[in-house]
Amino acid sequence: MDDRKAIKEIKKGNKEYLNLLAEKYYDDIYRFCCYQTGDPDSSYDLAQETFLRFIRYVDICRCKNLKGYLLTIARNVCYDYFGRETAAHSRLSYLPWEEACPETQTAGTADTFRSRTDLLEEVIREENSRQLVHALMKLPKIQREVIVLHSLYGLKHREIALITGTNSSTVKSRMKQGMDKLKRTLRKEDFYG
Repeated sequence: MDDRKAIKEIKKGNKEYLNLLAEKYYDDIYRFCCYQTGDPDSSYDLAQETFLRFIRYVDICRCKNLKGYLLTIARNVCYDYFGRETAAHSRLSYLPWEEACPETQTAGTADTFRSRTDLLEEVIREENSRQLVHALMKLPKIQREVIVLHSLYGLKHREIALITGTNSSTVKSRMKQGMDKLKRTLRKEDFYG
């Protein structure tokens, strides 16, 4: 079902459509919160809070891009989280990589029969993912945010500007500065070597 139709049904009182939308977008919202906070446990709570706020304000929702709207709510929830946390900056330096970024996890025991070449390639990919996430977490929050929204969620500069409450020029500037810093960090860590 189309997002707009689901929202109309929710406004009519058909709450089962909330589950459909939550299933559709939960993983994206959770990963976004992980990248914002660096804390996988808190990110579950923040993703839940994002959907609770969506439910609370669904009657006034007039969004054309529900994913963007949910990411905007998630951004605000994460900012509120940092306001509540006295050690927010120290939390950014901690990231249990395997937990925070599910896409970097290794697979289970079914992979034991892979060839050594496949396993070596997987280990290299996993290490590269960890280095990339580590470098990304070193960026200032406003630069990391635009890079994550653009690179991982495929949002356009205009859409990111709406989410972040800025303009497209600011988004482009943050993107360029963040990418430059990311490249420098990765070079220092011999990512390209």
